[in-house]
Amino acid sequence: MKKYKYNIALLLILMLFLPLFMVSCDEETLVVETPDQLFRPVLFTSTVNGNEVTFSWVPIANASYSLEVSRDSLLFQNELQVIPLDEVTKYRVTDLWSASRYSARIKAVSKDASVKDSEYNQITFKTGIENIFLTPASADISTTSVLLKWDASKAVTKIVVSAAGIADTTINLTSADIAAGQKLIDGLRSGITYVFKVYNGEMLRGTISVKTK
Repeated sequence: MKKYKYNIALLLILMLFLPLFMVSCDEETLVVETPDQLFRPVLFTSTVNGNEVTFSWVPIANASYSLEVSRDSLLFQNELQVIPLDEVTKYRVTDLWSASRYSARIKAVSKDASVKDSEYNQITFKTGIENIFLTPASADISTTSVLLKWDASKAVTKIVVSAAGIADTTINLTSADIAAGQKLIDGLRSGITYVFKVYNGEMLRGTISVKTK
């Protein structure tokens, strides 16, 4: 009889605490399902190809993105680009400076006013060497001139000509030169190796060495 009464008492105690246990579980589940801030985009990576870079990341639900790129080391001050993105997990940036240190960072931007944007995920990388010059054919080279050709889709403004023992010469390109993607450099000396560099402003876009006949 005592054992029976003991079991009844234990059952009553468990029934009293069961609602509290259920409320606790419900509250815990509610907190997990309603975060107040988005997670940062993970696996944020950069793939460099010359002076271009492709970024990729893992998508975040119910979010767009803000991508920032700058020509410095994690300062985000020099030539800062701020790029809003939506419904993508990959983006390519072109026409960067050759052999230069860049930084990039990305955050998830919430589409729900009650949820805050994420913190930034950031990386740094160095670009490769760009060379938009095309290799001159033999017919393009004479004893006193070289016909230089380049990728006409690229923006350029000038060519600098240099050689050992000879002062550098800067040749500003005309709109016709730029549209044609070529420029005849004449007045050269025979049998001399010249170095030609093409620029867009101060940004080097290509270097080529040619020896006159």
